[in-house]
Amino acid sequence: MQRRPEIDGLRAVAVIPIIFFHAGFRGFAGGFVGVDVFFVISGYLICTVILEQARTDAFSLAQFYERRARRILPALFFVMLACLVFAWAWMLPDDLENFGESLVATVLFANNILLWLTSGYWELANEFKPLFHTWSLGVEEQFYLLFPLALLLILRLSPRRVWPWLLAVGVTSLAAAQHYSMTARIAGFLLLPTRIWELMLGALLSPLIARPDVYRPKAAWVGEAFGILGLALIAFAVGSFGRQTPVPGLYALVPAMGAALVIMYADRRTLAGRLLASPALVGIGLISYSLYLWHQPIFAFMRIGSLEEPGAAAYWSAIALTVICATASWRWIEQPFRNPKITPRRIALPVFAGTGAVLAAIGLVFYLNSGFIRLWPELAGVQGAGRGLNIAYNMEPEKYRDMPFTGRAKRKILIAGSSFARDFINAAEANGYFADAELSYHEGTPCVVRAVGDRLRHLIAQADVVIQVASQGSVPCFVRSRDVYRHFGAKRVIFIGTKNFGWNLNGVMRLKPPERYSYRARVLDEFWNDNEKAASQLPADSFVDVLGMIAGKDKRVPVFTGDGKIISQDGMHLTPAGARYLGQVMFQSPLLAGLK
Repeated sequence: MQRRPEIDGLRAVAVIPIIFFHAGFRGFAGGFVGVDVFFVISGYLICTVILEQARTDAFSLAQFYERRARRILPALFFVMLACLVFAWAWMLPDDLENFGESLVATVLFANNILLWLTSGYWELANEFKPLFHTWSLGVEEQFYLLFPLALLLILRLSPRRVWPWLLAVGVTSLAAAQHYSMTARIAGFLLLPTRIWELMLGALLSPLIARPDVYRPKAAWVGEAFGILGLALIAFAVGSFGRQTPVPGLYALVPAMGAALVIMYADRRTLAGRLLASPALVGIGLISYSLYLWHQPIFAFMRIGSLEEPGAAAYWSAIALTVICATASWRWIEQPFRNPKITPRRIALPVFAGTGAVLAAIGLVFYLNSGFIRLWPELAGVQGAGRGLNIAYNMEPEKYRDMPFTGRAKRKILIAGSSFARDFINAAEANGYFADAELSYHEGTPCVVRAVGDRLRHLIAQADVVIQVASQGSVPCFVRSRDVYRHFGAKRVIFIGTKNFGWNLNGVMRLKPPERYSYRARVLDEFWNDNEKAASQLPADSFVDVLGMIAGKDKRVPVFTGDGKIISQDGMHLTPAGARYLGQVMFQSPLLAGLK
């Protein structure tokens, strides 16, 4: 396949917005669409290689997979090995345990599946995950594994119908992406079935570009316009999309079609092609894979090592370091391993297999040892070995889920919410406050009357007290739930505000002990905003401002209890010691004091 420098330039157009998006720079709120562009490029290149070689019977599955391994694994494994050093030195056990999971998942090219099952894409915690970005490699590798087999089958059974088959798969996947981007956004964003349409779009270009007489207009200005339009569509998506944009559904057609137009029409005869083929963009494009690999770990460890969120100057320094690491990685890792003459198969394949096995084994050790939590006296008593985020402790209140009231206890208390509500239950029980009460826990916030089922309806009517606990970003629904509870005859409703114990506790743990234990963390603005909105929209005699009770005038909160135990590992969810501490504080509120 003849090399096209303008596609290298398009890679630069894809990777720069991704980096700037993860740096939080203004104007790049939709920078994540760079991944969509990469998928289209990959689909085009892979399909072109397979079709060209299949026509001459030169295609070999073994050689294809070897080339993919040489292209992807060396730089990826080197970055993962580099991350190990900083992860061990800087990460709290919960983060180290999660890092261990991601090591295993990344080796198996399944990090997209791990994120789907655990944290999703948009959560704040992902900013501290060095291998978070390898979800896209999981999508691509799953595609590389399946697509050649499917395409070869189509070529054997129906060689003249390649394009219709690719189109059918792409349309089906796009329909699924549109559905899941509205109903199950995390799955839609991360998984192959809803992403494969972008790869199919690129693959569809391959048969077309092989026939320029069919698709290329005779008027030169039309090709010029389409090339520029393609770049404009990508730029529009980068600048106007955001976290709430339902991608990869129909909205993702904007950057994907932009990439397709560029691939089809932006050659050296057009202005867009000459721009993309400029030395600067081609140079960035050549190292784009290493840039993509390095930027997230560098950003993540910069955040992990900081007490406060880094500013623009820190991110620009991190970007400069990313360029240096990527250039070195491309020159001394990528290039030698991609060349069989320098690194023959008998050396490359054992190195890949051995390194992958070692990384997965280390990840498993981190996971099974709960991030070596036993090495941290500040976390003594934390439960959840091998399960992450004190999850066993936070999940203990699940035993009360939708538990029917029997009337045998003095009081009937219904507690509703998500993980913060489970924290509230733990905080009460850690201090023995609900010993004479029947508890029932409902997962979620009932903010629409028609969505309330019969079981919850009966629990609301029977409860002496309903306690609704807010979580981050839940304020609109949180406030509307008041009318729902009234509608179903709730006798008394208490609303508990959200909580936060700082932006990054890994940095706090790197302080010297005296300074560490007295440190007070700045509460993130979004948590203060949530509490202030809730307080302004709910009656004062029904709302408990948790942050107001634990924060000083400087809006900072303690990180450790008086006896030197950490209150929260992730800044939001409570350890057992944190539950005891916060319960004692919260139940000083007149609204809760009578429930002790």
